[in-house]
Amino acid sequence: MKTWDLTTLGSTMLSLTTEPGVPLLSSEGIRLDIAGAESNCAIALARLGKRVAWHSKVARTPLGERIVSGIGAHGVDVSSVVWSESGRNEQMWVEAGLGENRTVVTYDRAGAAVESFKIPEADLAALQDTTFFHVTGITPALSEDCCNTILNAVQGACAAGVRVSFDINYRAKLWEPSRAREVLSAIIGGIDVLFIGQDDLDTVWGRGGDPDHEVHFLQEEFGIRNVVLTQGSRGARALLGDQMHEHGAYSGEVVSPIGAGDAFAAGVLYSLMEEEVDLALKRGCAMAALARESRSDYVVGGKEALEARMGNGGEKNLSR
Repeated sequence: MKTWDLTTLGSTMLSLTTEPGVPLLSSEGIRLDIAGAESNCAIALARLGKRVAWHSKVARTPLGERIVSGIGAHGVDVSSVVWSESGRNEQMWVEAGLGENRTVVTYDRAGAAVESFKIPEADLAALQDTTFFHVTGITPALSEDCCNTILNAVQGACAAGVRVSFDINYRAKLWEPSRAREVLSAIIGGIDVLFIGQDDLDTVWGRGGDPDHEVHFLQEEFGIRNVVLTQGSRGARALLGDQMHEHGAYSGEVVSPIGAGDAFAAGVLYSLMEEEVDLALKRGCAMAALARESRSDYVVGGKEALEARMGNGGEKNLSR
C-alpha cells in the first residue's frame, strides 16, 4: 500500500487581502493567509480524509514558517519541504471585489527560494510513494529550474506507475502562450488526468471548437486517459476513460473567485480515488462552489460540507 493518496509539488505564497470592496490604496486592514494552487488542492483533499503530502522549497524565515505551518495545520504532511537559507517567499496581494466589482491580484514573486528548486533536492522516493502525483502549470513557469524539476518529476512518476494529474492553470503574468504550449506539451504526454479551462485551451493551444471534440483531441494527441474541461459558469465536461460526462456549475454568492479551480480538481481526484467516476464532476463543481463562497483560497469543510453543497444534506440551512 502506498503511503500517500496524493503528493504534490509547487509554490505557496503569503496571501494579503483587503476587505471586500476596499482598494489596496486606501485599505487600513489586511487579511493574512496562504495561497497556492497545489497546496489548495492538497488541503481540500486532506480535509476530505485523504493522506496528502506537499513538497516545495521555502525560504527559512518567519514568513516561510507561516506558510509551511499553515499548510500542515490542515493535515497535509510537510516533512519533505526543502528549507533554503537564501531567497525569499512569494506574496500575493489581493484587492477583494464586492458584488460586481472585479477582484484584482498582484503577484510579488521575484527572487523566491522556490525558483532554484532543482530535481536533486526533491525527495523522489516520497513523491512516488503515492497513488496520485498532482502538479500545475504554474510551477514550471516560475524558472528554468522549476520547469526542469516538474518535467523530471512527472516523467519519473509516470515511469514508476504513479497516476499523474496535471492542471494547466495558465498564468499570463508568468509566460507567453507560445512558451507555455512548448513546455506544457512536453510535460503532459502520457499522464493520467488533465485539467484544462476552456479559456486556457484557446489561449495556449489556439483551439476553441466543440468541447467534446476538443477533449477527444487532447486525449488522443497527448495519450492522456482522462481529460477534464472546465467551462466557468457552464460547469465542466470530461472524457473519463472512454465515457463523456458533464455537470453544470452550482449557483451561489461569490465571496472570492480565487481557488475554485483547485477545489474543483480536489473534488474530481477524490472521486477517482474512491473509484466513483460518475460523481467526479458533481463533486468537482460542488467543491468549486464551496471555494467561491469562502474568503480563503482553499476548502476546509470536509465531507459534511461537500455533501451539503451537493444537495445531500436536506433543505436545512442551519446545522446544530
